[in-house]
Amino acid sequence: MILDLPKTSERRKSPRYVTDLPVDIVLNEGDILTVTTRNISSNGLQIACDSWVDHQIEPRGIQSHNVSQLKLKIVADLTIGDTVQKLYTNARIMSVQRMSQDHYILSIKFLDYENGSQDALNKYLEQYTYRNIIHKGVVGE
Repeated sequence: MILDLPKTSERRKSPRYVTDLPVDIVLNEGDILTVTTRNISSNGLQIACDSWVDHQIEPRGIQSHNVSQLKLKIVADLTIGDTVQKLYTNARIMSVQRMSQDHYILSIKFLDYENGSQDALNKYLEQYTYRNIIHKGVVGE
């Protein structure tokens, strides 16, 4: 179900799909944080996290420092039909929203893909073509 399509003035170039996909965020130091997505698109994803994850990503405070310079790696298992394919992508944090004392929303942009995983992501997203599309804000939750 298409809920909204991007307007020409919007920065977003592709629709977001509501999903609760587990993903691993690999930090530069090699630490791995397992989180769950709120939504995903061909250009990035959005996660909800608590202050513990926030502190692991940026010990000085994720909202008070420029996190867009932090490079991350996103690794996920994408179920496509009866198979599972890996998503490997380098990424960076585009924005952080503090929703409460212990709840943050992070928007993450994919920079590049490894091992042909962009094709796997596109196939994964094709499964959602006519359902759970959101454009802005939190819809369908």
